[in-house]
Amino acid sequence: MTTIIRFDNDRGGLAYPFLPNEWRWQIVSRPLGDEEALTEIAQATSPTLRWVKDDKVLDLYVPGMDTAACLAQTGLRLSMHKEGYVLSKRLSRIMRPYRYWGFYSHDDLTIDHNEFLDGRLWDGCGLVSRAFVQRLADDLTLAEPYRRQLLRAGRFEVTTLHAGGQDKGHVLVVDDLAYDFVFPAGSTKPELALVDGRVFVGLQPVHSEDQMCLDVQSIINLHPFFSPEQLLIWTQMESELFLTGIRNGRLEAARGRLHNEADLASLADWHVGEYLASGGHPMWFAGMVKAVARQHLNRLDGRADKLRCPAPGGRYYIFPAAVGERSVPEGQIELDPVHATAWVNDHDWLTYIVNSLGGCDGDDAVWVLPFTDVSDGGRCQVLTWRSPNQVGEYVVLQPTSDCHTIEWDVPGGRLAYPVMQSRLLPPRIDRCNYQYGQLAEASDPTEQSASYSTQAMLSTSQQAAANQGVLGAYCNVLMLCKAIYGRLPEYLPATLEQVIDSSVKNGLDMTPVKAWNQMAMTRMAQHGQTNPARAIPQALLDRLPEWLQSEARPAGSHWHRSKETVADKNKLQSEARPAGSHWLDALATAMEVHRQQYWADVEALATEACPPLAVFEQGRDWLQVGKELRQVYSRVMRQAVQAHVEADPDDFEAARLASEGYLNQWPADRRHCVLIGAAAYLYAQGPQAGEPVHDALLWQLGRKRAGEGNGREPGIAQQMIAALRQIGLLGEPVWTTEGAVLYYRDEPCAGCAGVPVTLSGVWYNLLRATQPDTPERMSLVPRPQREEAKARVANLAQSQFLGLTLGTEVMDDHRVITRTSRGNLFGYIQRDHELYAVRHDRWRIAWATAVDGNLHAILTPVVHQPA
Repeated sequence: MTTIIRFDNDRGGLAYPFLPNEWRWQIVSRPLGDEEALTEIAQATSPTLRWVKDDKVLDLYVPGMDTAACLAQTGLRLSMHKEGYVLSKRLSRIMRPYRYWGFYSHDDLTIDHNEFLDGRLWDGCGLVSRAFVQRLADDLTLAEPYRRQLLRAGRFEVTTLHAGGQDKGHVLVVDDLAYDFVFPAGSTKPELALVDGRVFVGLQPVHSEDQMCLDVQSIINLHPFFSPEQLLIWTQMESELFLTGIRNGRLEAARGRLHNEADLASLADWHVGEYLASGGHPMWFAGMVKAVARQHLNRLDGRADKLRCPAPGGRYYIFPAAVGERSVPEGQIELDPVHATAWVNDHDWLTYIVNSLGGCDGDDAVWVLPFTDVSDGGRCQVLTWRSPNQVGEYVVLQPTSDCHTIEWDVPGGRLAYPVMQSRLLPPRIDRCNYQYGQLAEASDPTEQSASYSTQAMLSTSQQAAANQGVLGAYCNVLMLCKAIYGRLPEYLPATLEQVIDSSVKNGLDMTPVKAWNQMAMTRMAQHGQTNPARAIPQALLDRLPEWLQSEARPAGSHWHRSKETVADKNKLQSEARPAGSHWLDALATAMEVHRQQYWADVEALATEACPPLAVFEQGRDWLQVGKELRQVYSRVMRQAVQAHVEADPDDFEAARLASEGYLNQWPADRRHCVLIGAAAYLYAQGPQAGEPVHDALLWQLGRKRAGEGNGREPGIAQQMIAALRQIGLLGEPVWTTEGAVLYYRDEPCAGCAGVPVTLSGVWYNLLRATQPDTPERMSLVPRPQREEAKARVANLAQSQFLGLTLGTEVMDDHRVITRTSRGNLFGYIQRDHELYAVRHDRWRIAWATAVDGNLHAILTPVVHQPA
């Protein structure tokens, strides 16, 4: 799908440094695909600049400006000496949004390309002075959270551009550095340069995370080190952590799993994060219970082929010790969250770590899982790998004495260094004897120009289209081989690193890889048909091309062990099995059952949600208005349900517009009253038919943002948060730690008001208690007497009924009733609310409102005090 990024899109404070808004520019992103898509790209109106990124072509259009004029205005110099793929990578680094950036003169910025630094050690590595970071912060107009993020970061992704070319990678923040930046000599990329006397610097803070969710590739490639049983246990522990945290409002343990706190812009967009950071309790609103709980569910993903499992590890960025002048002994690793870095020994880096981690360099992220190794006498070890990865691409290192300990929050405590067995890891890749083919330069069907032009990028587009999907297919084939046979073939068409580079860096001809992928997938599918012991796991069928999926499905579930299986049982790890009984299918099935049980627990927990009393007290006079707002929203959604079997995004958009239209009829200084009234009305009605209160009305986001990325503009959800602030329930978030927002109250957070319960027949029971001659049936009560009783109930609801103690009692017909302390019948519990009312035998009315002589009440349990 073609997307357009415009100069006037709301980017939350981010900017395109080389594209001033007065140019009224736009970037059109067109996906690579079939011949028709390439023809559309070739026929596109002459863009100002063109480059290729991943699976799309990006065209910059500036009205009235051709390529030469754009280069003259920006001071950019482009070189095609390494062809379009490499130049596209360089352009992509500067034609993207930055928050922390600046232009400097050559005299104002010092960059040392140091010839004494070992280029092999310093590949992708550099240094930046703390003084420069402070200078950049002073030069920019930043909100306080972003300023703190910039100043407190210990490591950055960097892009510089100057007359010599482009420097990129990761830099360590260093005190008292003699230069602003230090890079190894020869690391500058000359394909793109800034030749107008300026130097561009763009920084992006890099953060580590002490939490991890294993992707299906890592699960397969590291099996049986990660067993299905262990993964399910960790998942259950994390689910319980979320549910416990939601119930008691203590989400500190799960905060890192809720959201990437380092991404401040996304956190600011996320109304749930703002609500929690402002002091809101998730149990105040059913919508918040589900929104927080859904974060855990999203981590697991609902699709078997996208299987993800939480694990007690973390994500860091690797550096050899020389970069930080650290002392890390051979065979060891030091996790350093201050600098978001996993430090490793220099000799290890040069001799085996780089190759064992798929050709890593200093700007690569690694997953780390500390464990107690029973295969090595209970020694503490740290398993380290990258993603994506090939089977065997990992290293096992010992933690240094100063290594940070990753403590994984679990119900009842913390887990550090879980017991595992390193002997269950597959052989490390540098100890295997794979034979690899070589990839050649792509034959260019068009004449390659020596100088840059948008037309000259067509051959790059065509090669990118030819290579499209090959990397994903190759990863899928390697995963399938490992899952089915327990190992990879001895001959492979290329290393995974070569295929990755061909996809994103150099555009080599991947025709041999494409042909091998098709051959290997076809053979595995056929093998599974003749030998069910080798059937492709159901969880991975979607990884095959559509034309092959039906052929790969097992013919039946009844079969006999073949001679081949018996003969190969010592060579291959997989045991003969019925169709669908692969360990990965068993894990996927167990995870799906767990997801369903988890969400059932969430739904049950959401039925207990109830706002604090302040919402009901402040919303009492606005209940009718809140009811009208709810009717406006429900009317649209009801019509949608009648028109469609399933809800459509357009239905929610129509409901949003209707809700905003009603809300905007009120003066701005009264809209918070309408929302509080709506909340009070919804929760006074209480749960219905065993389902939680449907309060989605209160948490609607605004319209979709135009341009790149996801996200919506502020909407009713943000107005609801502001309304809760206005009545004193929420505060303003206070930035207390880098990348995290927390709000600390001087007083304890207000609790839920209680349990919403509807009591019917209150007016009639009041009559019978005060007027002995009241008829024995409601229908026989004269209308004037009936209306008088109902009016009296309405007055008492706001006065004498408050604080009244009621006892519950189950009658012979299974109806639940309430009685006063004197034994008088007070009211009948509405059928939908009986299960909530019988949780305790004595209640106190905390808040109430009368409707036609019946009572919508908030009840709090009366706690029995020990004698």
